Amino acid sequence: MGKGVTLPKWLVIAACIIFVGGMVAVGLCVYYLAPPPPGSEVTTDTTSTVTETTTQTDMTTTTLRPPGDINYRLPRHFSPILYTVRLLPIIEEGNFTIFGDVTIDMVCNENTNHIVLHINDMDVHQETIKVSGEGLEGMMVHHTSFDQITQFFTIHLSGELKAGMQLSLSMSYLAKLNDILGGFYRSSYFDVNGNRRYIATTQFQPTDARRAFPCFDEPNFKARFAITLGRKKDMTSISNMPINRTVPHENMPDYEWDIYEESVPMSTYLVAFVISDFVKNPAPNAGETEVAVWSRPGAEEQTRYATNITSTVLEYFEEFFQIPYPLPKQDMIAIPDFGAGAMENWGLITYRETAVLYQPGVSSAQNKQRVAVVIAHELAHQWFGNLVTTDWWDLLWLNEGFATYLEFKGVDRVEPEMKMEQQYLNDAIHYVMQLDGLNSSHPMIMPANNPDEINELFDPIAYEKSGSVLRMMEDFLGLEVLKEGLTNYLNNRTYDTATADVLWEFLGDTATKYSVDLNGLTVKDILDTWSLQKNFPVVKVERNPENYTEITVSQKRFISAQFEGAEEYYWHVPLTFIQDFSNNSSLKRRWLSNSSEPAVYTDIIDEPNSWIICNHKVFGYYRVDYDEINWDLIQVQLQTNHTKIDVMNRAQIVDDALNLASADYLNQTYKRAMDLTSYLKNEFDWLPWETADNNFDRLRNLLSGTEAGALLNDHIRSLALHLYELYDFNEDPMDKHLDLFLRTIAVRIACGTNFAPCVEKAKENFINWSADPDNAELISPNLKPTITCTAMREGDVKEFDFLVRRYNSTNVAAEKDQLLSAMMCTDDIILLRRLLEWSITDGSPIRKQDAVFVYRGMATNQIGKTLALGFIQDNWEQIASYTGGYLTATEWIQSVSRYYNKQSELDELIRLKEEKAPQLGTVRTLDQAIEQVTANVQWLEKHYQTIHNWLRNNSGNPVKN
Repeated sequence: MGKGVTLPKWLVIAACIIFVGGMVAVGLCVYYLAPPPPGSEVTTDTTSTVTETTTQTDMTTTTLRPPGDINYRLPRHFSPILYTVRLLPIIEEGNFTIFGDVTIDMVCNENTNHIVLHINDMDVHQETIKVSGEGLEGMMVHHTSFDQITQFFTIHLSGELKAGMQLSLSMSYLAKLNDILGGFYRSSYFDVNGNRRYIATTQFQPTDARRAFPCFDEPNFKARFAITLGRKKDMTSISNMPINRTVPHENMPDYEWDIYEESVPMSTYLVAFVISDFVKNPAPNAGETEVAVWSRPGAEEQTRYATNITSTVLEYFEEFFQIPYPLPKQDMIAIPDFGAGAMENWGLITYRETAVLYQPGVSSAQNKQRVAVVIAHELAHQWFGNLVTTDWWDLLWLNEGFATYLEFKGVDRVEPEMKMEQQYLNDAIHYVMQLDGLNSSHPMIMPANNPDEINELFDPIAYEKSGSVLRMMEDFLGLEVLKEGLTNYLNNRTYDTATADVLWEFLGDTATKYSVDLNGLTVKDILDTWSLQKNFPVVKVERNPENYTEITVSQKRFISAQFEGAEEYYWHVPLTFIQDFSNNSSLKRRWLSNSSEPAVYTDIIDEPNSWIICNHKVFGYYRVDYDEINWDLIQVQLQTNHTKIDVMNRAQIVDDALNLASADYLNQTYKRAMDLTSYLKNEFDWLPWETADNNFDRLRNLLSGTEAGALLNDHIRSLALHLYELYDFNEDPMDKHLDLFLRTIAVRIACGTNFAPCVEKAKENFINWSADPDNAELISPNLKPTITCTAMREGDVKEFDFLVRRYNSTNVAAEKDQLLSAMMCTDDIILLRRLLEWSITDGSPIRKQDAVFVYRGMATNQIGKTLALGFIQDNWEQIASYTGGYLTATEWIQSVSRYYNKQSELDELIRLKEEKAPQLGTVRTLDQAIEQVTANVQWLEKHYQTIHNWLRNNSGNPVKN
């Protein structure tokens, strides 16, 4: 962040004339001659700098205050009613300038003589600041001040404003069309002639609307917005609302103003606009809401899938919430450079290209599914997040949790064959439990004040854990009760904000209306134990060996690495039980109270020799451990006829057993867990295999470079051989969605464990395809990741150069991701370093948005993971400068930490934290990385010999290379 700027009077006046006249040539001069605006530089100073500008004397003074005095929340002196924003971005190489002016109509809530709002990275023209309104004649701006830490811009007035007054604040300013993927920023693509074309787009969530216009940039300051955008005539603009009219620019013949209809009330982070030369692709057979997907020229065909499903998903959520979509249109646009996956801006959803574009024959089934899931997620936000918004970012999980929970329901409407209920188990529950099992995890409701802390909340706890807890709530409330409660809540808080307690009240009232059994508890009682506490429980189910009808159920906090003095938490746990040979009609429900006291049930088991499974279909967000008798019965059933156990519970058993063993909860630790997974040699369902493969992947990384690691590869290969023999490389047009996924697993395991027939076939496929790369029939898009990675691992510079050429030439973003991942399969240090350098270099083949993708992929490579950690250490400042902040570097470290298992690597992380902590607003991501590596180091010390012995004694006759 940089210091505030004071311009000489003559330059201020000139700049105002430039803005009114719109002369681009003079605009260029202003851009190059003006000093850096506030926020344009990275600083490591933790003190807060306040810059004051007195308009009468043009004097600037700077004062410092200690960090402990910093309050990042705006005062509640005013409530904005309407923003009138006019923006003219100059989208030209060498002059990425934004000329802007804003008028904010507001009401004064309490007597005050100053107005405080947010700005960042902009230069406000002091003499244009005006305050007007009835009774405010003669009110002057005495001076302004800017706090570069809080990003507060304070306008000090010559008199006092009284509570109840309505007033207007207006000003003009200059800002930068930046390249850090936040605020109002620039993106680019290359057209068919190889010319670079620029667009201007936005990403405001959570705290970057202040980069585009002065505003009250907090979610509970909702207001209406009247947007006007200036653009060249050969471009188009889109925003949240439809265009009302287009008029010529007053003085610039090549420019026009698009004047938009006034919006509904919304938070600043949901405002969006894009100026581009993109192509509009309307949805066929759209309902009352006009739907269109915008793409760069040449990618129109890739929008077809999105345009085909969006209206149906939108209609589904209208039915689900019983509330019509409130806007007249829903635009969606694929942005070439986009830091997130997508953003739910009301009426204008922005997407990374891979999240909305799909090309049959080139994109994989997984790519298709991702498009469907992300579209459903963002459309769910139009109600949950946009129509009703959380009061502050500590409740981010309400927005993201509901969108994550609802996304699989939206996809089920348009793609039932994808079986999203099964996929939710791996993609959400099992995935987030890895993070939430750390002591350094955090509750769903988490305090956050400064922008770094707010940005850090956008993690799997806010998305996948929260969605999983809400899915659990659906199970114990009932879907219809939940839907009615949500509808009542949304109708009551429409165009407003709310807290979790408000939601719990509406859901509780509906539960009472329908006499839902909550064990004498309120919805708030139950959900507070899940939202206010980190981690989750292990539920222990123990049979009484002397009385088969009696079971004892207790709970304990799950932590992946045990340590002395760990605080114990307890939850209100909804239990479900199902028994051997039973069906859903015999499902039994009970509640386990948030206490250390166990519960005893005598009416769950009917037969003495029948197994019992807790957490039927894994609606509960918890792991389950059993006594030895029940584990034995389950293991026998898996070995004799595994289909007697529901497929979701088979996956649950695999995941629970391996993770309970890893964290020392499971008796016999890895002997029991590995014995259970041996049944997989007869498993033909995708879900248990996907679960097992994810867990085996962790074991492979922990054991890499050891004798046990080689034995594990042999064992996994022997378990999966039946899948490879069944599926091989030959896709069948009649394959169902999950069959395609299962074939991918079979080939990935076979080639990944160096099964010679698979490796040779992959190399043959690669050679054929590289000779004719535009022939989509030569290589399956579903198998291309394994084929290209295998060829790169077995190859050298020749294969790498081909992948780079194809990466640069392909028009499909999903294929780019796959090819970039394949490049990282090389064991050539020079090539790996080249990729790392590209990831933080402007103009390199790798886009800024994909830099973190390089590090995640690099970590799966034994050579690459060592290079990645050293590279971050050596290029810390450059990474921060390139990406716009130090938080990115810590997120990169966290993304690779699960692959580190050496004490030396742990020591390096600890040293890095000690050195870099003063630069960081928060160190939670580094703490999580350190805890994960600590757990990995401890795991090797505790479990290596046990698992090595088991593999040596139980691998049988492994399939040889």
